[in-house]
Amino acid sequence: MRRIYRWTPGYPHRMYLSKPVKAALLGVGVYALLVLMFRYWRGGMAWDKSLLVALVAAPVALFWGWVRDHWNDRAREAGARWRRKRQN
Repeated sequence: MRRIYRWTPGYPHRMYLSKPVKAALLGVGVYALLVLMFRYWRGGMAWDKSLLVALVAAPVALFWGWVRDHWNDRAREAGARWRRKRQN
């Protein structure tokens, strides 16, 4: 069966990014989001302080997300093993 790709305006057709580029974009996006959050949330911080705090918080947040995904994958595998063992 032939796949039909629908063209959407404004987005290059079948554009793929490499894994390092995706990781860099994710890191920069999280950093920018944290800078803006620290700057404008509630009382806010000065720009210099929010830039420095986000520089520390961004890798921590990304690592925390990776650990959560890793634990969820391990729990999913353990559940599948448990179900296989109970079905046999």
